[in-house]
Amino acid sequence: MDTNLYLASRSSRLLAVLIDAFVTFLFFILMAFLTGISTSEFLNDTFNVKFFLISMLSILIFNVIIPIFVWKGQTLGKRWIKIAVVKDSDEEVDLVTMLLRAVFLFFGQITLPVISIIINIIAFIDPLLIFRENKKTIHDMIAKTKVIDV
Repeated sequence: MDTNLYLASRSSRLLAVLIDAFVTFLFFILMAFLTGISTSEFLNDTFNVKFFLISMLSILIFNVIIPIFVWKGQTLGKRWIKIAVVKDSDEEVDLVTMLLRAVFLFFGQITLPVISIIINIIAFIDPLLIFRENKKTIHDMIAKTKVIDV
């Protein structure tokens, strides 16, 4: 089956990512407030365990758990925009697949100077690859997935 006929548009993917980032950020702020992380802790350049754990929890909930156990391949943004992640074989995504897709989000939380710079460069380049003919980003290639209209 030629699934290129129903690949999600670049603008749909971008809008879904922006919605997801906003919702994840709101959740993160709420959790930071509830756990008592102060603004000064955010601005501090040293590693903060609470900040790290809340970041990882936010990523897990919104980019792995919801798309696996709630809305088969859809984050909140993807559900709203009516697109979904599926495997290249058109099967539903599983836990391992969604963890692989979230790899840059997880590694982005590492605060080691050289690693952070490399990950941030890759994370910056990753969405630009959507302009290729097959609309696949690096995390799509790693996880062997595609984003389709539903």
